[in-house]
Amino acid sequence: MTLKPLTAAQKKAIYHVALALVVADMEENVIKPMTLKEGKPFIKGEFSKIYFKKVPQVGQAERAFKNAVAQAQRDIAASLKHKGS
Repeated sequence: MTLKPLTAAQKKAIYHVALALVVADMEENVIKPMTLKEGKPFIKGEFSKIYFKKVPQVGQAERAFKNAVAQAQRDIAASLKHKGS
């Protein structure tokens, strides 16, 4: 089976998911330590919220990705239950 190249829309959706993952990583590994080092309170998700307001497609992609992960977990769990029967 030969795979077709991704469409421009598919590439853009993947890029938006990648941006959401990078934003989450930056918040945890860059912004959190820097904020705590300055003695300021850190509120998890605040940076992401600000970024997603500026680029709503990334927030939308992040929510869709989380839903897809949850659905995949349910699907795999269900398939394992059926194979164990």
